[in-house]
Amino acid sequence: MPTEKPPSYCQCANSAGKQCRKEARQGDVFCEEHAGSCPMSPMSGFEPEYAPDLWNADPARYLSMNCYAYAMMFQDPKLIEECRKNNHKGCRRYFPQPGALNGLRDALNVESRRSCPIVEKLMMSDIPALEKTDYHTPCPKGKSKIAMVVSPGKDYHFYRQDKNGFWSHKDGSNKVKNFDANKNKIFNPAFAARDYQWQGSDLNYTDFCGFYCAPRDAPVHLGQGGERKRRPQKTRRGRQVGGHKERGQRQRTRRHPRFGLAW
Repeated sequence: MPTEKPPSYCQCANSAGKQCRKEARQGDVFCEEHAGSCPMSPMSGFEPEYAPDLWNADPARYLSMNCYAYAMMFQDPKLIEECRKNNHKGCRRYFPQPGALNGLRDALNVESRRSCPIVEKLMMSDIPALEKTDYHTPCPKGKSKIAMVVSPGKDYHFYRQDKNGFWSHKDGSNKVKNFDANKNKIFNPAFAARDYQWQGSDLNYTDFCGFYCAPRDAPVHLGQGGERKRRPQKTRRGRQVGGHKERGQRQRTRRHPRFGLAW
C-alpha cells in the first residue's frame, strides 16, 4: 500500500484520446503542453451550483447522505431528522443505495457485485431517466452530468459536474468537496486522482464506469439502503479518507460491510 502521495497527472486527453501521462504543473491540473488549451466538458445549462454549505453546515445532513445522494441532488428530510434525533450517531445506515428504490437494498452486499456493470444496472433501475453519455457531449435540456467509478469488490463513488464546469463530490459521511485524492481540482473525473491508499485507506477507484446525464428538472427519489440495524463487530480502527473506514467507529461484519464513500 503506497505511503507517499502518487504523482498528479495531467487531466487532459492526448492526441489518441487517452489521458496525458505527463505530470501536472504544481498547483494545476494540466501539464505545460495542455495548460490553457484543454476543452472543458460542455454543459447543458442545468448544472447545479457548487454550494458546499448547503450540505456541510448541518452535521445531520452530511452524516446521513452519501455520494449517491449528492450526485443525484437528493436529500431526505425524514432521514436527516432521524440522524439529528439520534445525536448524529449511526447515521450511515440512512445512506441511499443503488437499487434500493426497487427493493434491492442488499444487492451490493456480495463483494463480487461491486462492479461497474452491476452498480450501473441498479442505478438505472432507480432512475430510468438516466442516460449514458461521454465527456465531450452535452446533456440534453433538463439534465446534467454525473460520473461513476468503482474500487472493484469494495466500493462505488459518484461525482457531479457543477455550474463552474468543474466537478465535486461527497465521500460518505464526510463533507462536500471539489478536489480529488491528490487534493487537486477535478477537471475530468476520468483522469482525476482516485487512489486513496496513500492516505491510509484501502480504496483505489481504478475502474471508471462512465458519464451519465442525470435529470435536474424534477426531483429524484432514492431508496434507503441500510434500514435494518445490524450488530457491529469489533475490528481494527481505520482512517476515513476516500471514505472506506471511519476513525473511532466500529466496522460491520464482512457479510454486511460498511463503506465510506458510498455505504
